[in-house]
Amino acid sequence: MKLKTKNTKQLLIVAISLSLSAVAHADFGIRAETGKVEEYKDPDKDVQLLLGLEYRGEKFNMGKSGISYDFTNSNKYAAEVLLSSKNYGYEASDSKTFSGMKKRNPSLDLGGRFIMDTRVGPAVLDVTKDVNSSKGFEAALKLGGITPHAAHWTGERNVTVAPAIGVRYQSAKTVDYFYGVKKTEATSARSAYKGKSAVTPFIGLEAQANITPHFSVNADLGVSKRAKSIKDSPLTNNKDHELGANIGITYWF
Repeated sequence: MKLKTKNTKQLLIVAISLSLSAVAHADFGIRAETGKVEEYKDPDKDVQLLLGLEYRGEKFNMGKSGISYDFTNSNKYAAEVLLSSKNYGYEASDSKTFSGMKKRNPSLDLGGRFIMDTRVGPAVLDVTKDVNSSKGFEAALKLGGITPHAAHWTGERNVTVAPAIGVRYQSAKTVDYFYGVKKTEATSARSAYKGKSAVTPFIGLEAQANITPHFSVNADLGVSKRAKSIKDSPLTNNKDHELGANIGITYWF
């Protein structure tokens, strides 16, 4: 089974430099994560190992969901500037499905996030625009799940499991860029396709286990109902639902 890594050398260099000045409960971490949603036809079957840096602070946060800065002073509400990448894109060599197609660059999504604590967990609203590739908009509203930027160590071991439900909106520009097929890319086995906006409801479980001051584990399992505009694309596997799962472990310096 083949493992793929991204930016491994650079991340390890940063991790080593952070460890030189580390304290027992510092907020810097390096995360290793595996798992993906296989939404395209003929997906790559190799296991992907993704490495990333994490930081959890009072205002500035960096992790799986992106880079954000909170400019509020409320314990119940948070309004953040958000920078993330929600769509990975692909190259023609990634799969025979994309043979002869132009490369789709990963998104760079810039926008805002609003978080409110409720009785049933956090309510999180993200609204972003892709400033790198599709130039389209996305919005997601989620209720429940693990509180964003939750502390990785509270003084004792603990495990938190929380259900989550929500809905994701992708504009026509976003869908067309990542799932559309231009006329110049059409073949006898792949018809031209113009993507339309998509609304995707989802439900799942999120978990976080704080094992030691230096190790935490995060996992999530979810299912979403695929929007018709994505399901109808000749690039996707035509399933009505998508099952996604991933697990990651973070070492905190």
